[in-house]
This record gives sequence, C-alpha cells and structure tokens, in this order.
Amino acid sequence: MTETEKAYQEKRRRVLDAIEFKPTDRLPYQGNNGTIAGLQAVTGRDDYKENPKEVFAAAMKIWDVDLILQFVLPDRQDSTVGPGAEVVARGGLGSTVGAFMAEWTQKHGQFDSPEDLRDFCLSIPPVGDAGKYVDHQTTKQRWLELDAWGDFLKPIVWVPGHLCGTVSWMWYTRVGYENYLMAHSLYPEAMERLFAFSGEQGRLQNIAISEAIRENDMIPLVYSGEDICGNDGPFVSPRVLHEIYFPHLKHAAEPLIDAGVHWMWHSDGNIMPLVQDLTACGIDGYQGFEEDKGMDMSVLAQTPCKNGKLPFLCGSVNVTTTFYTTPQEVCDDVTRMIDLANSRNGGVIIAPSSSMMENMPVENILAYYDACMNQEKR
Repeated sequence: MTETEKAYQEKRRRVLDAIEFKPTDRLPYQGNNGTIAGLQAVTGRDDYKENPKEVFAAAMKIWDVDLILQFVLPDRQDSTVGPGAEVVARGGLGSTVGAFMAEWTQKHGQFDSPEDLRDFCLSIPPVGDAGKYVDHQTTKQRWLELDAWGDFLKPIVWVPGHLCGTVSWMWYTRVGYENYLMAHSLYPEAMERLFAFSGEQGRLQNIAISEAIRENDMIPLVYSGEDICGNDGPFVSPRVLHEIYFPHLKHAAEPLIDAGVHWMWHSDGNIMPLVQDLTACGIDGYQGFEEDKGMDMSVLAQTPCKNGKLPFLCGSVNVTTTFYTTPQEVCDDVTRMIDLANSRNGGVIIAPSSSMMENMPVENILAYYDACMNQEKR
C-alpha cells in the first residue's frame, strides 16, 4: 500500500467514524472552492486559470482537507474540467425527466402555464415503465467511473454530488417558478405522476449504486438534496410535499439505506418544517445550514433520525455572514463546531455552509483552514 493510499484510508476512516459517532483523532473537515486568491496564496502558484484542477488539488492537500463534496471551482470551470465533462454521468445516472421535458417543448413550445406542466406530467410514461430507462450494469459502471475520477484528489476523500438516484424537485429552473409552484396546488395528482416515475427510476439506480459501493469497498456515503425551501420555509405546502413528494423520495432511498449507505442531504433555506419527512426517508446527515435565514441547527442537532441516532452535520461556518467578518470570528465558528461535536460525542464534519465567494477576504479563508488544521490548539 502506497503512502497516499494509507493516508486516504486514514481520512476515510476519520470521516466515517465522525458520521457514525465514533471517536476520532480530530474532526474531519471539508474543503471548498476557496477562491482563486486563496488557492494561489497557499500554493504560491499563479497559473490557476490554465490549470484549475491541479491548483485546486494542490491547495486542498496543503490544507490537509479530509473531504470534498461534489467539485466546484471558484470560477465554475468545473463545468468544463469536472466529472460531468469527463464521465458520461447522465448515461446511467440522473433522471430522464429532463429529456422528456426537452421532447415536450420541441413539440409544444415552452411552459407558459401550470396547465402546460400538468399536461407534460400526464405525458410521462407510467411508473411501470421506469425500468426501461435504467440499465443496471451501466449505472454501476458510471459510479465506478465517478469514483475513479476523484483519484487526483487523493488522499482526500471525494464524494460525487447530486448523482445518486434521487427524486428531483428543482424543475422550476426549467418550467418557471409560478408554473411549477402553482401546479402543486392546482394539479397535485399530475405532479405526483412526475415524482412517482422519478422515485422508481431512482430506486432502480440506487440498487445498482449500492451494489457498486459494496462490491468495490467505496465509502458508504452519498450526497444529494433539493432546494425546496427559502428563508421562510418550503416553497409549497409541507402537507402537499408530504403527500406527493416524500413517499417517492423514501422509495428511491430505500436500497441505499438498507445497504447501510449514509445519505447527506444538502439543505438550503429553512428546512425545519420538512425534517420529519426527511427523517422518515432515512436521511441521516445534513450539509449547509443558512442559520441567518432561520435554520436552527441546534434543534436539528438534537432531532433523532430513523436509525435512532442523532444526525451527523457538515457545517457550518456561514459563507454569507461569518466569512465577511474577521479571521477571529471565523475561527470562533470553527470552535463552535468542535464544541458541538464534544457535546454530542461526535457527528460533525467542519465545513463552510456553502460555496466561498470570490469577494471574501483571503485572510478569512486562510483562517478557516488554519483553524481546522490546528484544532488541538482551540
């Protein structure tokens, strides 16, 4: 076993021990895009624009990061050099609903009303046909390819983002907010047809993904989530979501949960009104936390999951507030997460609440990583 592989196994064990509430030598911490100025400051390189992946990876290794979720570069060059550009991710992963939408708009034009969305939903194939759009072996192969794509980041543990078999909800980006949100109230039966198809397709994909994880000893952790909430809570009635969305998310998640794979849910906005439904789906971890928008992480930290344990938390140095204050306040937020872990005997990965923005003071970014690297001094 090479030194890199030994270090990778150590980081992987640290991450898993943390999320399973087992003792760790220190809390694992997540790397983030870091801003171009931050990446170049720590690496001493000025060639980020030409070599974004290499400079990003070098910075994360210098900072001794344990975990990278998804892959987001400061200037979003990830769209051209990330896994989506190098792995045929959608050939076996993701929902086919997007392709159905493209076909529908070619024939009928853009979505101009909730009735257009209703008619589209009614045109989706029945749930029993979902298997026609999932090839078990192809899905397994794609998950293997995604895992291998992250080898350049080792010894850091890389977890793909938003590519397991989930039930997409953010179709408002394709059909418009008003059309989408109104359709939930006006035509819930039609909307449920969309979620039911996605749920069955996701379940079949997750059967293959859980096999790939088990057979190849991949880290048993997936990362996904939907932007269902704003500052004031869910965009639509929690009751409607409870009835037509979450049963299908639970259906999709079951193969992973049954296989002992942890599911970390990306939370934007105030998700507190939906926590019980997410818990019922088997979600056992959360990432994000916009605490300045009403999200109460202290309450979530004490809300048991379906497995009877408390949820593990990946956060939460706030990128919209704290990172714009002072290095000391950034360090204090890292200390806050360490204290939270101590009070719960684990269950914490230190991380920014979301992506770091280019206008953040470099000294605050450097302070975050320095505080994570020197936890024993805090």
